[in-house]
Amino acid sequence: MLEKLIQSDGPPVLCLEVNPPHGVILDSIFKRLSDLPDGLDYFNITDSALARMKMAAIPFAAMLKDRFEIEPLVNVSCRDRNLIALQGDLLAAWTAGIQSVVALTGDAMSVGDSPEGKGVFEINSVGLLNTISKLNSGIDISGKKLNGAPYIVPGVVVNPNARNMAAELRRLEKKKQAGAMYALSQPVYDADSAVEFFTEVKKIGISTLVGLMPFKNAESALRVLDSVPGIRFSEKIEAELRTRDQKEDLSQFFIENALEMSEQLQPHVRGFHLICGTTPKLAIKLLKRLVEHYR
Repeated sequence: MLEKLIQSDGPPVLCLEVNPPHGVILDSIFKRLSDLPDGLDYFNITDSALARMKMAAIPFAAMLKDRFEIEPLVNVSCRDRNLIALQGDLLAAWTAGIQSVVALTGDAMSVGDSPEGKGVFEINSVGLLNTISKLNSGIDISGKKLNGAPYIVPGVVVNPNARNMAAELRRLEKKKQAGAMYALSQPVYDADSAVEFFTEVKKIGISTLVGLMPFKNAESALRVLDSVPGIRFSEKIEAELRTRDQKEDLSQFFIENALEMSEQLQPHVRGFHLICGTTPKLAIKLLKRLVEHYR
C-alpha cells in the first residue's frame, strides 16, 4: 500500500489529515469520515499538533485503519517521549498494523495549551529517523537485538514557506540521508514560490506531498497566519483577505485557489496532503474536488 506513496510516478497521491479527539468520543469523527470519496490513499494522523493535547495518535490511527481500511501515516513527535518511550511506541505501532510514521521534532510547548509544561526533546527528527533505522535492522538504540524487527517506512515534514529556502533544503537532504522516504509539506498559498521550492526538492529525490488547507473566512485565515509558525500567504492573497469582511464565507475562494495551485504544482510533487486545520469538513470538500479532477 505504501509503494504508491514512495514511487516516482503515477496519478497524484491524496492524503487527508485527521486530528485525534480532545476526549474519548469518536462519533463525530467517524460520521465525518464516512462521507469520504473513493480515491483517498492515506490518512495523516497528527500527534498533539501545536502542543495541544489530543488522544494518542497510534491507537487512534489503528482504529481508523480497522474501520475505514485506509493506510495511516502516523506522526510521532520527539517532544513528549524519551528514547525508551519512542522505541516502545514504534514497536507497538508496527504490531498494531501501522506501517509508516512521520518523524517530527515537535512544536514547542510554549505555543500550546500547556505552556508551563516541559518538552522532552531528547532527540530531534533526524535522531528519530536513525532510531527507526536501527529498529528496522533488528536492534534497539543501545545495540541490543530485538525479538523480531519491524519494517517502518519513515516520512518527515518540510516547510516550503521557510524564509531561508537553502537551509530548509539542506535539512530535508539531511533527513533523506537519515532514511526519510517521503515528506509532507506545510500548506502553501503562493504558487510561484512553491514551484521554485519543490523544483529544488525534486532534485533531492524524495517523494513529496504538498499541503493544501482551505479556510472558511478571512478571520480564520489571518488568525492562522499570525499565530501558526511556518504559514505564509502570497501578497495578493493577503491583500485580498484584509479587504474582505472578516466573516464573509470564502470557502469557495480558497478551494478554487487550492485547485489552481494543485495544477501548477502537480508536475513537481507526488501528490497532495489535505490539511483540515479548524475546518475538517472543508478539507473533505476540497478532497472531493481533487478526486474529481485527478481520478
